[in-house]
Amino acid sequence: MPEGRLGEAAGHGAQWAGSAHRRGRAVVLEYTKEFDPATAAPGDGARDSGYATDDEVYVFDDESVVLAVNVALKTGRPLLLFGPPGSGKSSLAPNVARILGWDYSAHVVTARTEPEDLLWRFDALKRLNDAQANRLDDDIERYYTKGPLWRAFAAASGKRSVVLIDEIDKADPDLPNSLLGPLGSLSFPVPWNDRDTVAAHPEKAPFVVITTNDERELPRPFVRRCVVHELSPPTRSHLLRVAGTHLRDEYDEHLAGQVADHILAVREEMTDPSGGPSTAEYLDALKACRQLGVAPGTEAWRRLEAITLRKRREGLEPAR
Repeated sequence: MPEGRLGEAAGHGAQWAGSAHRRGRAVVLEYTKEFDPATAAPGDGARDSGYATDDEVYVFDDESVVLAVNVALKTGRPLLLFGPPGSGKSSLAPNVARILGWDYSAHVVTARTEPEDLLWRFDALKRLNDAQANRLDDDIERYYTKGPLWRAFAAASGKRSVVLIDEIDKADPDLPNSLLGPLGSLSFPVPWNDRDTVAAHPEKAPFVVITTNDERELPRPFVRRCVVHELSPPTRSHLLRVAGTHLRDEYDEHLAGQVADHILAVREEMTDPSGGPSTAEYLDALKACRQLGVAPGTEAWRRLEAITLRKRREGLEPAR
């Protein structure tokens, strides 16, 4: 399929022009990929020793995730990721950057995040101190710090960027709407001179990944301007692949399977399974078992499970 057809098909919802076939139980989607995790060599970008970290590896075993990334790249739209905490939303962006060889920057949103924080931050205190010390600089630009979107749009390094805006639902509802202009036009006026703009070159446009834990409903106009994908809680097979990728030579498939089974059992006890132990907590429990010689089913395991997996979660009885 020609590259242009992918974005066109995405705009028609279910009328997708690609094809699919089954390989075993997995559905393989066939289309022209700009981003293909299969091209990354095993361990590519990871440290030579020790466990791999979340920003070094991401298990792309869901074809729909790869499709969502490619649709966002081709349409120039941000990728909005939904999913329960611990489902890997924040890990996707740095690994896309690693595989593509692009620059990467991130901004974790809080309740105090202002719309301008993603574009720039004005250091009013520094300017006040300079004024009081009679050393005020006529160059007002000196008092502005460039935010992640400014750096990505300007592409000073000459490379394209992946920008992660993490947990946008933590912010005031006005923040998503304030991003419609900059993300839609890939430009914004500089704060000290409305005649000049910071604009991304079409061939250097950044790939913006936005995550939400769905704790607050996002404005519909904002959601409509994003490519949307929802990550599901990890399955047993996904957990085992993650464990093998992170633990490398220390991976023990039998032990990894035992701990994965415990995680799934804990989730089944919960009224809301999506709030169950995350992939990161699974890795913590597995590493602890491996390093401390703790075997599932023992008294030591029951204590370890309580502090790494159950963690006083609502609706769960203490480990017995």
